[in-house]
Amino acid sequence: MRRAHRRAHARIWMTLAVLLPLVIVVAMAIRQQGPLETRAERIEAPSAEAADP
Repeated sequence: MRRAHRRAHARIWMTLAVLLPLVIVVAMAIRQQGPLETRAERIEAPSAEAADP
Protein backbone atom coordinates (compact mmCIF):
# COMPACT_ATOMS: atom_id res chain seq x y z
CA MET A 1 0.00 0.00 0.00
CA ARG A 2 2.78 2.40 0.89
CA ARG A 3 4.57 1.85 -2.41
CA ALA A 4 1.36 2.55 -4.35
CA HIS A 5 1.03 5.91 -2.61
CA ARG A 6 4.61 6.82 -3.49
CA ARG A 7 4.01 5.94 -7.14
CA ALA A 8 0.80 7.95 -7.22
CA HIS A 9 2.46 10.96 -5.64
CA ALA A 10 5.42 10.71 -7.99
CA ARG A 11 3.09 10.63 -11.00
CA ILE A 12 1.08 13.57 -9.71
CA TRP A 13 4.20 15.68 -9.07
CA MET A 14 5.67 14.81 -12.44
CA THR A 15 2.39 15.72 -14.13
CA LEU A 16 2.29 19.05 -12.30
CA ALA A 17 5.95 19.68 -13.12
CA VAL A 18 5.10 19.40 -16.81
CA LEU A 19 1.66 21.03 -16.84
CA LEU A 20 2.31 24.14 -14.75
CA PRO A 21 5.13 25.56 -16.90
CA LEU A 22 3.15 24.60 -20.00
CA VAL A 23 0.12 26.54 -18.72
CA ILE A 24 2.30 29.57 -18.00
CA VAL A 25 3.88 29.49 -21.46
CA VAL A 26 0.48 29.12 -23.16
CA ALA A 27 -0.96 31.98 -21.11
CA MET A 28 1.94 34.22 -22.11
CA ALA A 29 1.53 33.23 -25.76
CA ILE A 30 -2.19 33.97 -25.73
CA ARG A 31 -1.78 37.35 -24.04
CA GLN A 32 -1.90 40.17 -26.56
CA GLN A 33 0.31 42.61 -24.67
CA GLY A 34 2.90 42.12 -21.99
CA PRO A 35 2.93 44.22 -18.86
CA LEU A 36 5.75 46.39 -20.21
CA GLU A 37 4.00 47.26 -23.49
CA THR A 38 0.91 48.79 -21.90
CA ARG A 39 0.66 52.55 -21.65
CA ALA A 40 0.93 54.20 -18.27
CA GLU A 41 -2.16 56.14 -17.24
CA ARG A 42 -2.00 58.89 -14.68
CA ILE A 43 -4.51 58.46 -11.89
CA GLU A 44 -6.06 61.75 -10.90
CA ALA A 45 -7.02 62.61 -7.37
CA PRO A 46 -10.77 62.77 -6.79
CA SER A 47 -12.16 66.25 -7.10
CA ALA A 48 -13.74 68.10 -4.18
CA GLU A 49 -17.14 67.99 -5.93
CA ALA A 50 -17.06 64.20 -6.10
CA ALA A 51 -16.35 63.93 -2.37
CA ASP A 52 -19.55 65.76 -1.36
CA PRO A 53 -22.66 63.55 -1.55
